[in-house]
Amino acid sequence: MKFWKHQNLPHTHFFRHVNLSYWKIIWITTSLFLCMIVSIIFWMSTTTVAQEGNTVSGRLVDTEWNPISDIVIYLYPYKDPDQRNSSGSGDSVQIKTDSKGRFSFSNIHHKAIHLYIDSSSKIGFEIKVLSVEFGEITLYPFRAWHWSSINFALDSGAKMENIVVTAEIRKRTKIRTRVVYADGTPVANAKIYILRKTKSLFRNSKGDRRGGFRTDLDGYIIDYLSVDYPPRYYITLAVEHQGLYAKAVPFILNDDVDIVLKLNGNPGSITKPTEVYAEIYSALETLLAPTPMWIANQTNGHAYKITKPQTIKYSMNQADAEGAYLLSINDEFEQNWLSHIYGTERLWIGLSDVEKEGNWKWHSGEPVNYTNWLPYQPEKGNTETKDYVMTGYFDWGWEVYGEMAGETNFFYVRAILEKPTIQFSSEHD
Repeated sequence: MKFWKHQNLPHTHFFRHVNLSYWKIIWITTSLFLCMIVSIIFWMSTTTVAQEGNTVSGRLVDTEWNPISDIVIYLYPYKDPDQRNSSGSGDSVQIKTDSKGRFSFSNIHHKAIHLYIDSSSKIGFEIKVLSVEFGEITLYPFRAWHWSSINFALDSGAKMENIVVTAEIRKRTKIRTRVVYADGTPVANAKIYILRKTKSLFRNSKGDRRGGFRTDLDGYIIDYLSVDYPPRYYITLAVEHQGLYAKAVPFILNDDVDIVLKLNGNPGSITKPTEVYAEIYSALETLLAPTPMWIANQTNGHAYKITKPQTIKYSMNQADAEGAYLLSINDEFEQNWLSHIYGTERLWIGLSDVEKEGNWKWHSGEPVNYTNWLPYQPEKGNTETKDYVMTGYFDWGWEVYGEMAGETNFFYVRAILEKPTIQFSSEHD
């Protein structure tokens, strides 16, 4: 048996070797640490320069170069033109123009920019952007009173300064409404629902304004209309509060107006107020609807009457009770006459295939000799559950809807009743 002798290095030589490796490690570690520090400082310095360089600033002025203050301007990322799959999503930043019309965005990290100007953000006024000047370049965005926007891209480290946005500014007409209970007590600091119907007297336009407002301590609410020129409107207005209702006498609005609306009750007079949003506005629609009356068409001897907003089944029941039927449209002349009388509102008519799918019949029982379907109608959609017809907004075209269409869209729909038995007096009589 042999024994191997383990030869150890002398102690001094061993520690000298270990000490040499230790200092090498210290030197390498220190060098790497210093390099990392230098790299971080360099990166931070270059990033800071880039952030400080990405700036968009300028002024908003009117056509006389007077500053326009208190207009909110948004800036948010847009689709990057260099990236095919880039989306326009991202957090926006906003700023309000100061007393000199100035705005400034700094530290912009994205390249493609969407600049959006909230035209109605200044209370009581509205602006229309006419031009945006970037030095020697002038852009003309879509000229709308309700919104204006423009898109552009920034090179890395760019400073887009001294932009001049020129806009036209006009005062918005104001309706100041005071809501009181039946005893004259103001409805103070309370939620009010409003339905306002507006029709311009100078153009073929109309619109609805519906929403919740909170009254002040004296029962006032203020509603601003969009800019029109001249600012003349035909207004109908109704309000709801805790199951109580009131409506204004229709009026023509030339300028700011103050009105008082008296509710049909006092606090606590309604034990169970309406709380469903759709039902509140259905009631307001009914309140504002004109008193139904028969309108005669002397060409065919028929008379027509529009109902209050309701489901088609209620309209059918009303027609039966009044010895009438839901509207039948037999030719283009009748169609044009009706569209001129009743406008472009959606209305139930008497055509349906409720008895047999695809077999369309008039409520009156007359043969279907004329149709005015919109494109892709009536085949579009699931017609097994869409058995009734409404007139549409475009050329009074016809569309197929389900029985509960009005309810699912948070409003009820009016219908047209028809009677063929109206007799007219002759000119001699």
